Amino acid sequence: MRPASTRIALWTTLFSLAIALAYLASPAVVGQEKAAAPQPAAAKQANKPRGRLPSFYKELVDQKQREAIYKIQQEYAAKIADLQAQLEAVTTERDEKIAAVLTPEQHKKLEALRAAAKAKREPKDKPAPK
Repeated sequence: MRPASTRIALWTTLFSLAIALAYLASPAVVGQEKAAAPQPAAAKQANKPRGRLPSFYKELVDQKQREAIYKIQQEYAAKIADLQAQLEAVTTERDEKIAAVLTPEQHKKLEALRAAAKAKREPKDKPAPK
């Protein structure tokens, strides 16, 4: 089983990729749909850089600093997503090489152990699927 930090990084990567794919698939990006009317004030404000402040920064920074931090986060988001994808690819390659060391009998036992662990994690009150 992977450590919690690896699982968090994996989910963060998957979430980032999902956002990127949703952005790329949107009609405005592809050029299929163009906005004819000017955007209302609320929509213009929504286009400002947004992000999540690091821990405890909320009590320290003013609005100008907050926007600067969000802009910096946007600058690095693509680089971080790319590195996370590379990390996932290398991790997958490593795991495949490790699995290749096992014999067929060990693979079967490994799958049984994984299934038992999964069954143990599932809630006992969960109704059986119909």
